[in-house]
Amino acid sequence: MKKIVVLSLISFLIFSCNCKKKATEENKNMKAQLLNSCPENFECTLEVFPNKTMNVKTGDVSGTYFELEDFNGTTVYHYTYNQKTNKLYQDAGYREEIIFELASDVSDLKLSDEELQKAKMIFGVWCYCKGKAGNYKVAKGNFSKKGNEISIDFPAVVDDQKVKELRIKL
Repeated sequence: MKKIVVLSLISFLIFSCNCKKKATEENKNMKAQLLNSCPENFECTLEVFPNKTMNVKTGDVSGTYFELEDFNGTTVYHYTYNQKTNKLYQDAGYREEIIFELASDVSDLKLSDEELQKAKMIFGVWCYCKGKAGNYKVAKGNFSKKGNEISIDFPAVVDDQKVKELRIKL
């Protein structure tokens, strides 16, 4: 009888943990859809973090970086454009990212140039490329949200930049 109770308790704990993980993953990827096509040999993903805010920081050595923090009323969007590479080569990868934050209840919004920092917009590039890798605050370009569609376009922040526009349907 003791064994049945113990096994039941263990089973309950295991299944309850899985449910929480699934719920967290569902919240993180809130039915947002990329409208841009992703080139062959690249993987494009969009993560949505509801009730989070970006705390953008600038370090002496590390440059610009951000940390996500809990905050009701804002949502953080993290788009990744990642080159598929052979895992045997550590330095062969190339990745670009666009990260920004919006008030969860905003329906229509237009920002341009310096106003982009109202959305805390950051462009990141990660590669084995001296003087290019890191995060950059986006200070030129256009951002618009009309209903459930977000549109972003901006000029190159770094040489040979791949992503200059992004379209998202929420």
